[in-house]
Amino acid sequence: MSGPSTLYPKKIDLTNCDKEPIHLLGQVQSHAYLFVIDVLNKQLVRASENVFDLLSRKREDIHTITLNDIFGPSAPTIASHIEGKNTQTIEAEVKGKRYVVITHYRENLIYIELEPIVAQAEAHIIQRQLSDIVTDLSQAITVSEMCDKTANLIKSLTGYDRVMLYKFDQNWNGTIISESREEVLESWLGMHYPATDIPQQARKSFLKQGVRIIADVASQTSAVFPELNEQGQPLDLTNCESRASSPIHIEYLENMKVGATLTAAIVSNGTLWGLIACHHYSSKFTNYYQRQTIKFLTQVFSTQLTLRSSNEVLARINATTASRAKLVEQMSNEWDVQGGLTKKPTSMLTITEATGGAVFLENTLSTVGDTPSKEDIKNLIDWIYTTQLGNTYTTQNLAKVYEKGKAFAKMASGVLCVFIAKGQKDCLLWFKPELKQVISWGGNPEKAVAEKNKRLSPRKSFEKWNKEQVLTSLPWKDYEIASAQALKTSISNIIISRYQEVKLLNDKLKEAYKELESFSYSVSHDLRSPLRGIDGFAQIIKEDYFDTLDDYGKNAIQTIIDSTSKMNTLIDDILAFSGIGKDQTAMGVFDMQELVNEVVQFLQLEKKYSNTTIEVEADLPKAYGDRGMIFQLLINLIGNALKYSHTVQKPSVHIGVLKDKSPAVYYVRDNGIGFNEAHKEKIFGVFNRLVKDEFEGSGIGLAIAQRVIDKHQGVIWAESKEHQGATFYFQLPVR
Repeated sequence: MSGPSTLYPKKIDLTNCDKEPIHLLGQVQSHAYLFVIDVLNKQLVRASENVFDLLSRKREDIHTITLNDIFGPSAPTIASHIEGKNTQTIEAEVKGKRYVVITHYRENLIYIELEPIVAQAEAHIIQRQLSDIVTDLSQAITVSEMCDKTANLIKSLTGYDRVMLYKFDQNWNGTIISESREEVLESWLGMHYPATDIPQQARKSFLKQGVRIIADVASQTSAVFPELNEQGQPLDLTNCESRASSPIHIEYLENMKVGATLTAAIVSNGTLWGLIACHHYSSKFTNYYQRQTIKFLTQVFSTQLTLRSSNEVLARINATTASRAKLVEQMSNEWDVQGGLTKKPTSMLTITEATGGAVFLENTLSTVGDTPSKEDIKNLIDWIYTTQLGNTYTTQNLAKVYEKGKAFAKMASGVLCVFIAKGQKDCLLWFKPELKQVISWGGNPEKAVAEKNKRLSPRKSFEKWNKEQVLTSLPWKDYEIASAQALKTSISNIIISRYQEVKLLNDKLKEAYKELESFSYSVSHDLRSPLRGIDGFAQIIKEDYFDTLDDYGKNAIQTIIDSTSKMNTLIDDILAFSGIGKDQTAMGVFDMQELVNEVVQFLQLEKKYSNTTIEVEADLPKAYGDRGMIFQLLINLIGNALKYSHTVQKPSVHIGVLKDKSPAVYYVRDNGIGFNEAHKEKIFGVFNRLVKDEFEGSGIGLAIAQRVIDKHQGVIWAESKEHQGATFYFQLPVR
């Protein structure tokens, strides 16, 4: 059998009060009586200790006490009421005194509470009051005005010395945003209280029960008998109206000199928005009917609050939606996302209350408004990307979690970051500046507990304590976060749309390119037949009639023959260029040293370039690629080196590798005529020649080299100075 020690800590103090099981404390307030009946055997199994005094019975008699013993002539009515599991209150007389009978049901137990009836206004007067209250709250223009009216109404209805509306922030610290009080009392309006004043289990209890009272802080409570049932479990008093409060909370109220309280939960969108807290400086019992009136009033207030908050958010969403539509239009113009967000009249700042913003896209950063430096922003993006979870990150205290944030806290204490795509650093950022302000606390929040007899107890001082808040911005509102996320979606759609358009154009370009290659190949091939005819007849005329021609005729025949030769060379180059585009690469590892030697031998240096010295480095590393295509690449690079260096005094060509690079970078270097580096990109174009006709060639050789490298997804580039030679480098991919 387990005892209460297994259900909650043996010792409850301020170190673990948030774990205190306040629903299992086994005490009820002295103004009420509690009976618990087992449905199965219809026996009284639990009762508050004061019941035995009320009925003049002994504890040992608990199982023999019947409804008739308690309610006398009203017992049949009560029996019928509880058998039907009716939750409506009824009234009954017990020992000559009228009580409100409050029932609720939990598992196999029936809870019956008796509360004394106190004289109150007639029903029609209360109904008229409630109608006036609803009308009054509906006519309030602002939330602040509605809060003030609610505080005044509750004070007039209940007569408590002080009525406060207490709002929670995102960390469950509370602020008094409205109050109605006796004139002799000091105002607590605007005071802040730490989250420890109302621990989380108490907040959950308010959500369930709605309205709670402590009728007399100083009175003795009445224990539940027996403390444990046969299974060793205490009684769950979660839904009991008369449940006593935690001893720690009672001590807290005693330290405040408060004699009685009423607390009502303000619930908005299913969340505890705040509390209506009523304090009295002597004992004060607010009966069940009055509490129900307060509960109704609080529900009306909560409904109005939710409606007004929703309308306010809706208005802001409509405004940001219009701004976002304009931003989408700006971004779609010339497909400039960054410019559309930061450089146009409508900027990304219009959808939030931020004073600065940044867009990081494809490793480019653009900013608008008051922002940290670009280096600081990039470092911040890296930190958020590597340390924070999810696609959206918000903070109003960046410097507290990010050490480097202190340097730019003045302009960016608050940060909202939304990543555009999962797994990438592309993102949108908004910045809010530091808002220095003095916060008035009801006592020092850093000393929310005091040591008393080696035990942590609630603080005794509630005097106004001012503290300057630094390194903190205004919080990010829900509509701001929602707007930022919606903008991110719009950007994603733009990028996808742009990608689809580019893909379509690329597909069309590929198709046109294929048709152009086929056309080039076909035309070049078809030109060979008439060209052979022209060359053949020119050769016949030269052989048979050359001596009979005058000098002009001889030159004309020779020009025809030379032109057909050049035309054949051009056709060969065009066919080679087109063929590379059509061919599929046959990738593999091959011996670069062996291939270079083959190319050198193929070029037959002894015939045309007998004066040129060619040097090939030993142990060229093996390469990965299409050996046949690389053969064409080397023919063009080495051939060009030989061609453009043979006119210098001591022509030389050097073929080597930059071994400190990975993958290896091969090069072909000559000491020839060189070229102006301003044209180093232009020389790889088709038919682009930087020399006159003194050097033979079609202007396609380097275009072929470029195409070979493109097919391998490698890189090729050149370095040169006029009259100081040229070096062509190329790098193939790793396997």
